[in-house]
Amino acid sequence: MTAETAATADTKPDGTKPLRRNRDFTLLWGGQAVSELGTAVSLLAFPLLVLSLRGSAVQAGALGTLQAVIRVGFMLPAGVMADRLNRKRVMQVCDAGRAVLFTVLVAALLLGHASLAVIFVVAGAAAVLDVLFGAAEMSVISQLVPESQLADAFAKNEARSYGASLAGPPLGGFLYGLGRAVPFLFDALSYLLSFLAVSFIRRPAHPNQAGSAATSLRHDTLEGLRHVLASPYLRSVVLVAAPVNFALTGAQFSTVLILAEAGHSPRALGLAQGCIAIGGLLGALCAVRLQGLLPFHRLLLAALGALLALLVASTALNGSLLMVAPLAAGLFLAPAVNSLLFGRLAATTPARIQGRVISVVALAATGAASLAPVVVGTLVEQRGGTAAMTTAVAAAVLSLAAAGLGRAALREDQEGQDDQEARDLTAGTPPGTARSG
Repeated sequence: MTAETAATADTKPDGTKPLRRNRDFTLLWGGQAVSELGTAVSLLAFPLLVLSLRGSAVQAGALGTLQAVIRVGFMLPAGVMADRLNRKRVMQVCDAGRAVLFTVLVAALLLGHASLAVIFVVAGAAAVLDVLFGAAEMSVISQLVPESQLADAFAKNEARSYGASLAGPPLGGFLYGLGRAVPFLFDALSYLLSFLAVSFIRRPAHPNQAGSAATSLRHDTLEGLRHVLASPYLRSVVLVAAPVNFALTGAQFSTVLILAEAGHSPRALGLAQGCIAIGGLLGALCAVRLQGLLPFHRLLLAALGALLALLVASTALNGSLLMVAPLAAGLFLAPAVNSLLFGRLAATTPARIQGRVISVVALAATGAASLAPVVVGTLVEQRGGTAAMTTAVAAAVLSLAAAGLGRAALREDQEGQDDQEARDLTAGTPPGTARSG
């Protein structure tokens, strides 16, 4: 096989190369794979560290709540910054900052100067940088990947996240057993590796803000909100995403509490949660094939309908370890929908406001999900596990209803995108060329 033949074999019919040959995307993806694994390791180690310093379970929970509140509260400002600044530089600063923070924590632990105050400051500051990095990364993908491959790129990101959530906790437990500082040293090194990977990205990563006058944070935030509210498609997406994310998070959290109250061992609980994550990982690996089976609006309705039925089945198995099986099956379809959603959002949103628009949509989803543990935890304690799972089922019903009522907007968006691709081909524009807006 000649070099020319090999190159042709590695080229798709539309002239684009496979993502594995996209150097810049591979660097970003690989760096984030290591970084997300480090984050998953620290996520397990933080509450263990709080408890080891004679902190209470309430203080350990407060640390998690602090991080969640910060992530939700800084999401919109982070989107504005991702649209104002060079996104590559933003990611570099965030990685460097987090590496320094965790190095400081490691030094404090080794020198015996770690306190709850130090832990809370490091965790809170790292959460701010997490949000800012995430906004920049989500926005920069459309500048690194052709439009025709955006859904595939986001599917690979979903697989990366599920992989980290599977491998992180057991690795974190093992590293913590070696020493309290070891998991945080691992996380610091993961951010350093991510920094190096981002530094080697060649493609320009600055949003197209040429000719734009200086504006306030409030103005830029409202511009992103107005863009979402003015789009029937994005309005429908928000109305679907908020309740379904509440349902998924609520069901998973309820499962842990229900199985614990039923007397199952911590090891069994860990295996149960691992099975649920495996469902998402397998779904992410199959996402591109699933996306080709149905148009987006039909795939969305099918996924939500299946999730509703599976949540009902899980509720019926209340207290049994088997209740995780329907949840794992329900999570199988989620990555295909999520990656197609964010891929289309990135393809159709002007580059200069992508950070804000993605942050608005993500805020709706994560904001609702962050309330789920409190709501279902209260219900499990006061009304029992069935009431908590029924609440998740009700949220899934709301999401399915929103998708049904908004199917015209979802269908029109697909047709509009197909028409745009046809016009691009007629005009001689290669499919997959990202719009700069």
